[in-house]
Amino acid sequence: MAGKQINDGVTFVLLGATGDLTKKKLLPAIYHLVAKGKARHFAIIGASRKKTSMDSIINSAKKYVKNGKKEVWDNIAKRAVYTSLDFYKKEDYVQLKKVVKETELRWKLPGKMIVYLATLPAHFEVITKHLEAYHMCKHKKEWPRVVYEKPFGHDLKSAKKINKTIRKIFEEKHIYRIDHYLGKEFVENISLVRFTNRILEPLWNKDHIEQVQIYINEDIGIDGRGGYYDKYGVVRDMVQNHLLQLAALIAMEPPKDLSGDAIRDRKVDAFKRMRIHDLLLGQYQGYLKEKNVAKGSITPTFAALHLRISNKRWKGVPFLLMSGKKLPKREAGIHIKFKRVACLLPMCPEDTNSLSIRIQPNEGITFQINGKVPGKSFVTPIKLDFCQSCVFGPNTPEAYETLLHYVMQGDQAAFVRQDGIEAAWKVVDRALARSKTVYKYKQGSTGPTELKMWNTKHKIRWKT
Repeated sequence: MAGKQINDGVTFVLLGATGDLTKKKLLPAIYHLVAKGKARHFAIIGASRKKTSMDSIINSAKKYVKNGKKEVWDNIAKRAVYTSLDFYKKEDYVQLKKVVKETELRWKLPGKMIVYLATLPAHFEVITKHLEAYHMCKHKKEWPRVVYEKPFGHDLKSAKKINKTIRKIFEEKHIYRIDHYLGKEFVENISLVRFTNRILEPLWNKDHIEQVQIYINEDIGIDGRGGYYDKYGVVRDMVQNHLLQLAALIAMEPPKDLSGDAIRDRKVDAFKRMRIHDLLLGQYQGYLKEKNVAKGSITPTFAALHLRISNKRWKGVPFLLMSGKKLPKREAGIHIKFKRVACLLPMCPEDTNSLSIRIQPNEGITFQINGKVPGKSFVTPIKLDFCQSCVFGPNTPEAYETLLHYVMQGDQAAFVRQDGIEAAWKVVDRALARSKTVYKYKQGSTGPTELKMWNTKHKIRWKT
């Protein structure tokens, strides 16, 4: 991913600065950008409703950076300012504008702002309107750059409404709709693995691939986010963005190049061809006792989906997607199962070739082939394994560090465009419009007991 390096400085404006996202992800990401010299001339303005200070927020973020250096944190702290901001009070934006101007003058910054809305989507429209009304974001070519955190809306209708508001004010080149999964190292690697390897690209179709599995499983629950999660559930929180984005990267037709719009054009084409044919939903036992979860809620915390893509390349190939909370382990990956070859041996191999992409943990790629057992007349599966940390070391950048750096560079390839957001919501809305039972499952299990029958129906054995 290429982009322009920022040499003359940038101003980070973090709206929702007291939230977990800022403490756990955004400030640690800025720390690493500063420590690696990718952000030398900068300032940070944090804004939120609470009465606090940037020193307090920064101190709460330090535990999320392993072996953090005092001099780096001190550099960040001296360039950081906090101001109280009620998103719905016009006068607070006057103060915010004043703080930004004073801070940029102090540090001799050029007015290149990255405004990060680390808030719920319900606030996106009012914040955007107020930023415009108080001339917080005067357009200077491709600046400012405004980042909208996921989820982007609650359904297609709300996503269109938000898009309509922000597109009245900003051009698409100013807008960065974030999906942090697209910043993960091995998600970025999907296109490169596919389009730079002769042994894969000619086989990337219905003639050679039997099925595609994509999974993002978590061993934790809703982690104190009952008020948010109960309104969204796993389909809106994980399927609409992360899982469908991964499916689109696997399914898309070859782009003319690997630039931002070329990739996003092809992903939108893939979204438009997607249909969810079957959906199994579950909710872990004990969910209803979580804080801020509505009484009798049927919000799902587990989903298994059978997706089809109606084009020539993928006709008849099932894309099987799964995500859930309170499952046995935290893992995410993609498993591509190839079709069986004609067997010429008395004892044929039990399994076919496969390509597995491990997104987390232990990022890497495993290619399974069949080979002869020494001294025997039969074959056995052999795994050809690439371990990223074994080759490149353990210090792979976190997703938010990567994505913030892309925003600084003006590289939009890993961000979601308006038509992509709306096309993905259309896929999900069709599925959620059907009445579905939500089955209970035990915490620490692999999902509802009904999953076994669902797997048999779709001829799937999950490689998780």
